[in-house]
Amino acid sequence: MLSEDTVKQLVSLPCFMSNASKLAYMLHQANLDASQELLLELLDHRLKSWSNDDVTLAVQRDLPSLKWRIKYARLDLVRKAVRDVNRELEKASMVAHMEPQASNEAETLEALERLPELFKNKSTQRWAESVLRVGKRESMLQFGQTPRQFNSKLVKVCKYARQHRQPKQPNSHTKELGLLKEWDDLMANESTSDSDIQAFINSHQDYIDEVIINSPQVAYQGRLIKDYAHAGRDKYVFANLMAKREQELKEKDIDE
Repeated sequence: MLSEDTVKQLVSLPCFMSNASKLAYMLHQANLDASQELLLELLDHRLKSWSNDDVTLAVQRDLPSLKWRIKYARLDLVRKAVRDVNRELEKASMVAHMEPQASNEAETLEALERLPELFKNKSTQRWAESVLRVGKRESMLQFGQTPRQFNSKLVKVCKYARQHRQPKQPNSHTKELGLLKEWDDLMANESTSDSDIQAFINSHQDYIDEVIINSPQVAYQGRLIKDYAHAGRDKYVFANLMAKREQELKEKDIDE
């Protein structure tokens, strides 16, 4: 259990405040609410095994191990929120006699980014954004809709989106496959050192984050990213994850 003073130091860290601000934006919340959620997530999960002294020392020394735990706690919360939204969307689609579409976090976030180019009407943009962010029930309250009105609007919006979406481009995974080919070449070269692999990770850190974040097999995610040479067993787990991802993309391109 952290002392009140340690908690104050933790939430005052620039890294914590920055991640709380990002979380507030992603979840459409007030900064104070997002900060509270992030703190609880840290205490319940990412810092659960840390003592008060451990956290105090990490804050005082501005340790990277604390920073990445804060970052991944934020991403954990975003993942949970997106899963909840997807469940709401599937229920809404079924109620509207539509076939529910499988979705994932990346697709939902991409949909949010594409709303302005897809819908020119600002009111429709706001409605669609609300559905993606907070789900059916909250959106009905915000826009004063009955279930029947919501379902009717959902049918019209989905029909419009299907009619105006851009056709899928062939080889949609070309860029990612190119990155994975670069990884393959690196691993196939007998002269490749841990420093070379660390340089690759540093150059593609956002992508590497996405590869490992959903895998409980990686025991020490922060160490793997920041200190590959001493990542131990996680080196082999990471290599397997990269190979698995490449195989999945190749199979997707064949299916498409």
